Amino acid sequence: MGKPAKYKHSYFQKVAWGEMDAFGHVNNVTYVRYFETARADYFTAESLWDSPLKPVRFGPVLTHLDMDYRKQVVFPATLEVSLEVDSISSRAFTVVCSMWNQTDDCVLTGHASFIWFDFELQKPSQIPDVFREKFGSK
Repeated sequence: MGKPAKYKHSYFQKVAWGEMDAFGHVNNVTYVRYFETARADYFTAESLWDSPLKPVRFGPVLTHLDMDYRKQVVFPATLEVSLEVDSISSRAFTVVCSMWNQTDDCVLTGHASFIWFDFELQKPSQIPDVFREKFGSK
């Protein structure tokens, strides 16, 4: 695991009591939901979709998720979830993520890979120019 970094977009996630497991810490699958919620917030803030509730023809589809758990988290806590688009190609992009506790310790790092998908034709599609212009080729 490399040195963690804080990224451009931040989302603050409160830990709920029911998210802890039998070992007394936040269940590992819960971090996947935290990452998902922060990505939805990021995609909305960056105007990558009109609304996650409105049917659309094109959009991002998750193809791979990789997470490194670095430190346990217990209730009560608030995590800062930081993320940004890390790389982009003609049909795919990746988002990197790091999560930080209230003492500024990194508790998780991860990345998610996406393809831009045409839901009508059910196949990958070209990422829109405005998306590539906004995030460039990092």
